[in-house]
Amino acid sequence: MASRDRRSYLLIYVAIFGALSIVLSSIRVSFPLGNPNLGSTPVSIAAAASPGFAAFAVGLIKGIGVSLWTGQALIEIPAGIGDGMMGILTSWLSRRINPVLAVAVGQLSRYLFTSGMIAVSLALSKAYPGFLEAWIAMVPAITASVIVNLALSAAAVAGLQRFYPSIFRRF
Repeated sequence: MASRDRRSYLLIYVAIFGALSIVLSSIRVSFPLGNPNLGSTPVSIAAAASPGFAAFAVGLIKGIGVSLWTGQALIEIPAGIGDGMMGILTSWLSRRINPVLAVAVGQLSRYLFTSGMIAVSLALSKAYPGFLEAWIAMVPAITASVIVNLALSAAAVAGLQRFYPSIFRRF
């Protein structure tokens, strides 16, 4: 595939999955700290099917878009950066192991990346007395989010592997 075609596909992937991540973020459950939503599912799918930088861009789009939508920039932008970091890991793993397993490991890494970025943001802004307190307060919300997003992402990637396997060889 020509370089120009690859760039076009990547731009389309990033736009579609970025928009999906913003829309799916509206499906959420309120917790005391954090709102588990389905926004990281498109990041995981994009990561399994495209290079890491594209998945990171989808995570950034999610973070910025959802922060504009909800007005919670202190939580959503760091969450988008953390999800982008999860996307880079998932993309790297999907080239080395089964993409479904890579998505599962990537979603579990959100305990480190996503909640870690949010905890750093809250600690630096003095919204919580420290990093550890903020991170512990997020464990219920991140656990609910990881469970649901892991199940949906793994099912979607498994379906793509079965019915549209060429998507994993495109880039």
